[in-house]
Amino acid sequence: MEYKHYHNRPETLTKEFAEAEFATLIARIPAAENSDSANEWLSLYHDWNALSAYYSGEGSRVHYAHAKDMGNNAITQADKYFREQVTPAMDHGSAIMLEAFLKSRHKAAVGKRYGPYLIDSLMTCVEPLAPINSKLRVQVDDLADQYQKLASSGEVTIQGKTMTLSRARGLQSDENPEVRKEAWMKYRGWFLEHHDEFASIFDQMVKLRDQMGRNLGHDNFIPLGYLSMRRTDYGPKEAKAFRDSIREYATPLLEKLYREQAVALGTPTLKPWDVSYHPEFSLPTGIAPIEKQLDNAQNLFDEISPRLGAHFSRMRNEGLIDLENRKGKQPGAFCTSMPDEGRVAIFCNSTGDEGDVGTLVHEMGHAFQAWESQKIEAVDLQWPTSDGAEIHSMGMEFLSMPHLTWFFSQDNARKFRRHHIYDVVVLMCYIAVVDEFQHWVYEHPNATPAARDQAWCDITDIYTPGVDFSGMEEYKYTRWYPQSHIFQTPFYYIDYAIAQTAAMQLGIMDEEDHDKALDTYIKLCVLGGTVGILNIFRSAGLRSPFDPTTMRDLMDYAARELGVEEMAEVA
Repeated sequence: MEYKHYHNRPETLTKEFAEAEFATLIARIPAAENSDSANEWLSLYHDWNALSAYYSGEGSRVHYAHAKDMGNNAITQADKYFREQVTPAMDHGSAIMLEAFLKSRHKAAVGKRYGPYLIDSLMTCVEPLAPINSKLRVQVDDLADQYQKLASSGEVTIQGKTMTLSRARGLQSDENPEVRKEAWMKYRGWFLEHHDEFASIFDQMVKLRDQMGRNLGHDNFIPLGYLSMRRTDYGPKEAKAFRDSIREYATPLLEKLYREQAVALGTPTLKPWDVSYHPEFSLPTGIAPIEKQLDNAQNLFDEISPRLGAHFSRMRNEGLIDLENRKGKQPGAFCTSMPDEGRVAIFCNSTGDEGDVGTLVHEMGHAFQAWESQKIEAVDLQWPTSDGAEIHSMGMEFLSMPHLTWFFSQDNARKFRRHHIYDVVVLMCYIAVVDEFQHWVYEHPNATPAARDQAWCDITDIYTPGVDFSGMEEYKYTRWYPQSHIFQTPFYYIDYAIAQTAAMQLGIMDEEDHDKALDTYIKLCVLGGTVGILNIFRSAGLRSPFDPTTMRDLMDYAARELGVEEMAEVA
């Protein structure tokens, strides 16, 4: 491997190496600050950035390996060492460097060299790296690992077959009502059986995070949570207004869609195990065989853009795609980058169902951005904040719609597109539930697990009414336990809804002018994280997510595409 940074490196990044490298960097600060020229600070930042790239790349490699096989003891120990020893050492050194840089009289010159948003971005890192919380951060990360190990260990038996939770979740959209009911009951039932374990892990997390916020002078964790997401353009007030627009324009549409879905199913009400299956556009189980997914995706991406297709081809050739679900593999999907290598990898849990296609396209959207942003020198600016990063993933979902015949027949591709738009409405409302729930949790850090579960149910009823849980109310609150974001990355979820408003606009643009939409998409990828979220929208000529008329018009578009009329009267 030829590395972009730190060519002469130890075989493993150690705590001692990180401490020694930072000691050298920190020793250079006085001379750089006292120099009449900014050149020494520019050189110092360059070397600090290289160390950050090395650390970020090593962290990605360790995490990727751990996610692939959470039962492998050697990999588990490597992940534990990195989390408990290397990361605190890096955080300590970074905090010292950060404080010196943000106080430096040469700060503006560095900002001019790498882009002024670098300073805004780094300012959000001060509190999340505060040394006072170093031990607490390690404890929270250890609890997050416990959560992932517990979730990845789950297995259930459906129709006489033992399977992972990911496979069981996929069967909840099966065309056979008995199969999807059993899958839903067994899946939710597993989390119900392990409820106390999950609740205990989360309770410890909440209390530790609350203490972290209070250690920095806040009333609770929320301000620190927002800074940890590196948000510069909005806070809780804007998030609430955004949720309000979802409740005003998306929730009435969802309620109507749920009523129509029950009619289509021939049931008096919509039961929770029927939510993921719609007889008019759900596709058969197993419709996307795993062994064909990569070839089909290659054809799809090549057709959209040879430039993007080349990134996918490289990833296949270099083994940077872990596709298939298997026992012991971390649930979910993600994209990660190794900036010291200049490479990008994705992680999926494909089971052969239609949802795999959306997930693969989604994660490759992240990957396209990460590849295109490798030219950005400052590692801190290669990725946008999550609300910006999700534009590329969700935007690629829309751009791929006209090319889905590589996976499905024409008729099934049309159904898939309708299903996707339907899911956008569902997801908007569900995101609002998650975001409001997280605010409630950290506003009430001493609430009991039972109170948290009730809060989840109450908030769910506000944004997603219309699902009949009668007779099985205890299964309702189990929905939030599989949602890893709530445990691992507080306040990372509204990002999807904010990004979805951009993705839908890109989809509409693509219907009118494909070349313009593709050029806009690639421009956004190249831009990376060099500007804040609102400037990302502006740079692409997209309407602000915080303008309520944006949500109104997008939900009107969704209603038309789904054949729902008179939404204005419903709203």
